[in-house]
Amino acid sequence: MIIRTKTATRLSAASLFLALWFVAGCGGDADTDADAATDEAAADMAETDADEAEMVPEGVLIDLRKFEFASHLAIDLDASEESETGLFVRVLEDGSGPTTQPGDEIVLNYTVWLPDGNRIDTGDFPMVIAPGSAIDGFVEGATGMRLGERRQLVLPYDLAYGAAGRGSIPPYSPLVFQVELIEHTPMGEG
Repeated sequence: MIIRTKTATRLSAASLFLALWFVAGCGGDADTDADAATDEAAADMAETDADEAEMVPEGVLIDLRKFEFASHLAIDLDASEESETGLFVRVLEDGSGPTTQPGDEIVLNYTVWLPDGNRIDTGDFPMVIAPGSAIDGFVEGATGMRLGERRQLVLPYDLAYGAAGRGSIPPYSPLVFQVELIEHTPMGEG
């Protein structure tokens, strides 16, 4: 039984599944032996880049364009819009009405798959569009939708469950969502 509330405060199993998971960042120490501030900054940046490169195990695909997605997912990254964060969004069906904005209360019907085509979960997810209300790629992908709109979202691992993974989601795994906006209450109208 699905209970829809205007306040989106009740957590369901789907809500727990999509709860935001923070991945701790990794940074380098400044090179204290540098002669000038610019040398110190350059050394720090190089060390940080090396630390971040070491975080991803060899052989792990990061570039979503190099993944082989299951054919039944119908992934077409060339027909999708790529955001600055690396999220790919493709509108499958237009909606109507105002677009969703930060602070709006919404309910999305969703299905999520791993790149190999294994379905992980499906259901309705009530949320407020805000950081921390779900994994980053889901929040970003839900922003700007119209009632009845359907989208395909392809999340890079760092907008999903990161280097640790979660449950049946392996580490460094991108996720594929199909979402439909089924309820929308703009901020201030609830």
